[in-house]
Amino acid sequence: MGASGRSLHLDLGGYQNHLEQKRNAPSGFEDKVSSRTGYLRLRGNLPLGTNWIWEPSVGTLVPWKSGVDGNSKKFTTHIDFTFSYPLISWLRFRLGPGVKWVFAFSDGGPIELNNGISTSTFYSAGYSSHSLTFSAQSGLSVVLGSKLSVNLEVYGSGLLNNLRRNFDAAITLGWRL
Repeated sequence: MGASGRSLHLDLGGYQNHLEQKRNAPSGFEDKVSSRTGYLRLRGNLPLGTNWIWEPSVGTLVPWKSGVDGNSKKFTTHIDFTFSYPLISWLRFRLGPGVKWVFAFSDGGPIELNNGISTSTFYSAGYSSHSLTFSAQSGLSVVLGSKLSVNLEVYGSGLLNNLRRNFDAAITLGWRL
């Protein structure tokens, strides 16, 4: 694989966050601690010798998440520096570091919310915030042809801290551009 092996892929699929919290949540509360959303990613393939491929990528959750108050929004982006290695001709193992960037903001102002009996006016703060979390990614790519692949990934963050450890998963269909 020389320079001709370089390529760009568009991956589209689903993303599930907080897998362990969802598994441990009481019955009926699974959707309160975990959510499923769409995932869109642009991924490069840069050959490094005969077997290894560097697959840097930028992906985002879509649609962007809105808070229950309707005023706050959260944009989540993954920037990954994954390497892949062929296990067999149609199956590649993927592993690498990454960064999860979350940008949240709110316009602030009055919000009508249920207070248990009726509704009351509450006020939210106007703010914006960023967070960067280092992550590790591992997964498999099933090559279905020269243009198509199915990608299964698990993202882990806070791996060295029991209280902050988190796992998310994605499944995408990749198209070589």
